[in-house]
Amino acid sequence: MFVSDSMQTREPAPSKESTSGAANMSDSPRPSPFESRNGAMEEPYVFEPSKDILQLSQAGGLSMVIQTFLATLFTALVLVMPLALIYVFVLVSWARIPIVGYMAFCFVDPALDNGVGRRIQWVRALSIWKYINAYFPVRIVLEKRLDPTNSYLFGVSPHGILCYSGQVVMGSLRSGMDEALKGIVVHPAGLRHALTVPIFRDYLLAIGTISSSRTSIRKCLARGNGHSVGIVIGGAKESLYTNRGSRQLILKNRKGFVREAIMAGAHLVPTFVFGENDIFWQVEHPLLRRLQRWMQSKMMFALPVFYGRFGLIPRRTQLTAVFGSPLLVVKNPNPTHDEINRVHAQYLVELRRIYARFKPIYDPEGDDLVIA
Repeated sequence: MFVSDSMQTREPAPSKESTSGAANMSDSPRPSPFESRNGAMEEPYVFEPSKDILQLSQAGGLSMVIQTFLATLFTALVLVMPLALIYVFVLVSWARIPIVGYMAFCFVDPALDNGVGRRIQWVRALSIWKYINAYFPVRIVLEKRLDPTNSYLFGVSPHGILCYSGQVVMGSLRSGMDEALKGIVVHPAGLRHALTVPIFRDYLLAIGTISSSRTSIRKCLARGNGHSVGIVIGGAKESLYTNRGSRQLILKNRKGFVREAIMAGAHLVPTFVFGENDIFWQVEHPLLRRLQRWMQSKMMFALPVFYGRFGLIPRRTQLTAVFGSPLLVVKNPNPTHDEINRVHAQYLVELRRIYARFKPIYDPEGDDLVIA
């Protein structure tokens, strides 16, 4: 196995909210102070990509070819991994019985609903992530430092086509999120169906993914001590509204995550990933959209028809994950509808606020935020 070289420690760089689009970097960046100035909003902590990632991202020649190849392969993982298993099943007769046993195990694996998945750190540290993160450099922005003794529910938007935020940002050690949220273990939540797809599900479990079922989320948040959940709230339906420049979210009637946060006493953190919707273009046609919506209603997942550069090559895009100030939630095992609605409304206000605050910096050409 090729394991990545040790990561360079990255300190938060002071934020400069201007249309320049990025915080200035120096050899010895200093943390941004938290005090307000003349009643102004506190400066956020900004974690820029490490120097080796930036250098690799700007490199040409063979390095660029490797990055492009791996990013394209990364895009096709959900198809490549199961197809590889089928290929072995057809050609290797002695492997058929073990493969059938493995496929049966995929549906009864205790890791599906244990609330922690099967997180494997060396998988999250593989050298391949260096090239993936160079193709999609990740910038982490924190409005507030988060206390690692608490648990959090990160509401992540938008979903995008293939939800790179759950993989590149939360799944890779090279993204810098683990450093920015030191002491907090964020488990991306994924559809249970995805966690039963052979081979691909083992990859998802290894990067820390848990099932988005109530049982799994509740078990995770009940562990406390920083164990937290990252939920891409808009889900499959939102992926159908993904396109370059589009900023439409499906959130108005998505309140289950709020209920789970209140029941667990986990603080809600509105999170927006700038760049997620700009990786691919999506084919839009009224008849195709009707078919996609029908499939989504029947099968619980969507099949967007998308394309990148020269087919499936994703666009090289910087991902800026902005973590807003947490909404402090008081634990209530039996929240009322009014309480859920009130907290949900507060969450939407905060999400709109962080989008309005950071859009001029990190997404000046994007559309206005639309919440449906």
